[in-house]
Amino acid sequence: MTNQTAPLAQQLAAVRKAIEAERPTSARALLRTLTKSSPNSAEAWLQLARSESMLENAGAARLAFERCLTLAPKEPILWMELAISESRHGQGNQILKRARKAGLPQALLKMLQTAAKGQGAKAQGTGGATRADLAALGKAAAGGNLRAVETRAAPILKARAGAVIWGIVAQARADAGKFASAAEAFRQGIVLEPYAVDLRLGLVHSLAMETEVVKALVEARRAAQIAPRLTSAQLVYGRIVLQAGLADRAMAIAEQTLRVDPNNDAVLALAAETAMQVGRHRDAIDYARRHSKASTEYDILLARTLSTDGQLDESLAVYDALIARHPTDAAALAGRGQLRQTLGDMTAAEADLRAAMAADPTEGSAARALAYGTKLSEDDPAVIVMKDVLARKEIGPQLRRQLDYALARVLQSSDPAAAAAHLASANASMLRTFPYDVRQLRERQETSTDREWPILRAALASGVRSTSEAAPIFVTGLPRSGTTLVEAIISAHPMVAAGGELGVVRRSIMPLARLLAEGGTPTEADLTAAGDAYADAACHAAGQTPDGHHLTDKSIFTFMDIGLIQAILPRAKVVVVTRDPRDMGLSIWRNHFREGTHRYAASQPAIADQVEMFRDAMNIWQRDLPDAYHRIDYDALLQNPEEQVRALLEYLDLEWNERVMSFNEHAGRVQTLSFAQVRQPLYKSSSGGWKRSAEEIAELIAALDAKGLLPPD
Repeated sequence: MTNQTAPLAQQLAAVRKAIEAERPTSARALLRTLTKSSPNSAEAWLQLARSESMLENAGAARLAFERCLTLAPKEPILWMELAISESRHGQGNQILKRARKAGLPQALLKMLQTAAKGQGAKAQGTGGATRADLAALGKAAAGGNLRAVETRAAPILKARAGAVIWGIVAQARADAGKFASAAEAFRQGIVLEPYAVDLRLGLVHSLAMETEVVKALVEARRAAQIAPRLTSAQLVYGRIVLQAGLADRAMAIAEQTLRVDPNNDAVLALAAETAMQVGRHRDAIDYARRHSKASTEYDILLARTLSTDGQLDESLAVYDALIARHPTDAAALAGRGQLRQTLGDMTAAEADLRAAMAADPTEGSAARALAYGTKLSEDDPAVIVMKDVLARKEIGPQLRRQLDYALARVLQSSDPAAAAAHLASANASMLRTFPYDVRQLRERQETSTDREWPILRAALASGVRSTSEAAPIFVTGLPRSGTTLVEAIISAHPMVAAGGELGVVRRSIMPLARLLAEGGTPTEADLTAAGDAYADAACHAAGQTPDGHHLTDKSIFTFMDIGLIQAILPRAKVVVVTRDPRDMGLSIWRNHFREGTHRYAASQPAIADQVEMFRDAMNIWQRDLPDAYHRIDYDALLQNPEEQVRALLEYLDLEWNERVMSFNEHAGRVQTLSFAQVRQPLYKSSSGGWKRSAEEIAELIAALDAKGLLPPD
């Protein structure tokens, strides 16, 4: 199936790439033409069968497989793909019976047995190894003796390699922490047996431990494809997909796997965590409640989902009950400590976080949260513990970067050079683990400003109007620009309720988004329905009904959707917060965001990308909707707070109230990095702070300058 003409080979390569990237519709479109122009290409028919199978078109897939069988009746790859395809429909055993009648080799039949169940095949070939070799290798591997494994395996692999032997060597290397060389050994085994899912999952783990996320994603996807009913393969794939920032896809994987394995705790945990990321907070709680209650993982997962849904008291109660039963559970103490920071109980939070570190010095989340929420000196016992743990060679990348972030914060004043080194190390690790792709956010912006807005603008110009009565107040701007501070000031007004980062705009307007994506013209009913859907989703996410009050929404990327908001929520107010990009960029660079979010924050050029996107979006709204928002500058707010706040309230149609100037006395929950700042009065120390750290952010300043983003001095 490989002797193809050059043009055909190129077309098939494009098809394979589309299928591996889970774009079966694109692959099928190419193949329908290809099978007509090259009707005797067995691989073309095979790939068409795979595409139809992925699209769940069982009948069309079978027809394509049958055509392929007539062209290559003994081809192992064809039989394996056919067995995998039919396993999705519970018909794998029929293929196995057919394979036996076809007189296929015994080794292939053995692989087909597990493939037909959708469980994936395991490595079979032992090459030139004898039973004595296998026994010796197994004993050495079980004893953690890598040298003995390598010594025994080397002559076998040189004489006649087998996938099983490569797998033993690879796993022994991984167990010894040599993940790069383990990955290479797993690859050698996969070359011999491409359908060995055990080898491919081992490769995924090794790549993930080396923080090679993109490569791990490719291999995890293939493992999931060749073992569609193997829970462990789907779980690994879902985890890697989530790590890669594809939360919607991870959600689909988790829910699909639960249909096959509905009570699997690990899959339920993945579903709950992913649902939190995509804003399905109540679903997250439901998945958490389905988790087995036999372990503390259940309580911690439930507490986290309740907190994300805004049920903070309920979350705290779960933590309290868990810690009453297990007073030294470090993860529970760390979780409760961070929740107490959100609630503003800083003394109790510090006690919890110190207790977590005492119970388990490797509880990195406690170390980081303690350093970010408490002023620590270098001789603080907790800091000494952080340094001791960081000096250990065996700790993993996540713990290492959490400690680096913590020590960067601790040393920021006393030893700036050391702090900068810790921070650079932490951000480099974050970027390796959670790669940044500028195209994802740029695509998001262009969808709003370049594709949706022109259609909405034309509809508004023709007189189409939403009649939604909702009147939220959006506070938007880039992270660390002062949005949390401005929201705190506004929500201190008695006519305003704080919502926080609700993140429901795009999810609540899906019917309208689909209409716009198809080029349709929205009606009054379409716009009104979208506005009302947002209002319902916002109240649900905030856990409160405005009852005559305005509800704030501090979702960061709302600045991309000002045109959409104008169209669906004509009574809404939008406040755009700006700040010197050098101060803002420095703060972004120095802060730890929830892992997997704000991926650009770990790269100074990427931070400049975000500033550029903000500038580009705001240029469009300034041109088309100059009266649709109020801009407030962070530095101007610090210099002349009352003047700026009075202008802000005037825009919001709110009467003056002295409470807004003492906002720090009324701050409620704060779930962003600014939880300490909003409980203090306005202070000017952060204005112009970049000048003291210009060398540390030289790369950022250069990138901003190249994009024309530096403010005039």
